[in-house]
Amino acid sequence: MSIEINGLEHVYSPNTLFEHAALKGIDCSIAEGKVTAIIGQTGSGKSTLVQHLNGLLVPTGGSLDICGFHIQPLLKIKDIKELRRKVGLVFQFPEYQLFEETIEKDIAFGPKNFGTSEEDALKLVRKVLPMVGLDESYLDRSPFELSGGQKRRVAIAGILILDPEVLVLDEPTAGLDPQGAKEMMTLFMNLNRKLNKTVLLVTHDMNHVMNYCDDVMVLDHGKLKHKSDVQTFFEHPDWMINIGIEPPALIRLKMALQAKGFDIPDDVLTLEALGNCIEKQVKAHE
Repeated sequence: MSIEINGLEHVYSPNTLFEHAALKGIDCSIAEGKVTAIIGQTGSGKSTLVQHLNGLLVPTGGSLDICGFHIQPLLKIKDIKELRRKVGLVFQFPEYQLFEETIEKDIAFGPKNFGTSEEDALKLVRKVLPMVGLDESYLDRSPFELSGGQKRRVAIAGILILDPEVLVLDEPTAGLDPQGAKEMMTLFMNLNRKLNKTVLLVTHDMNHVMNYCDDVMVLDHGKLKHKSDVQTFFEHPDWMINIGIEPPALIRLKMALQAKGFDIPDDVLTLEALGNCIEKQVKAHE
């Protein structure tokens, strides 16, 4: 079942001097079983949008339907715990999700909160820990003694242990080195492709969008500026430039070559295809 968002609005501190409209009538459908990137400059409304998906925020206007739940203003969400089990949200700052004395207790908190026995919850912890690149030597450590990247891995483990249908990731690779980021993105892609998890990825990394995502949503000042598949999106780099987002390295290289007179079709979006295109044109002028 797709995620349906209809006229979604959210106003912070309404009817005060600090009133701020963060979302201004978002209308879209997010495909089930796909990886959808949500991009935009800081303050565009990305984090506000995803916090509506598991009921952390309630709309001030419009509605959304997700995993069998209908969410709208002034309507109390029945069984909100079940919604939050089905829709797992990993915050941009992992400290928001970590609170227990040890990593083992922190990760086990979710299933225990849903009635899983202590013994079974701890078995699940040991099953999910390797998925995020950690081993059992971390179990007795305090989550607050970890590096930023390690905290992020623990926070992600605390969501994965609940086996959500929809995984919402707010800058999930922030604080990770390039290898760690690659491992984490590979994990998310495996969850999508092998287990058919719907993945929503809030990110500033256009290389991740290009290499891992199926669809792209662009937010700008609280409005949905654009939505398309990844191929179409990167065929039009002006869409990124117009809202102040730097295109990925491959697209910048392609644009530089076009500026030098190379004829490179819009649908050339891989390094191999770009290399073949250049090679043909160079040979033609020998």
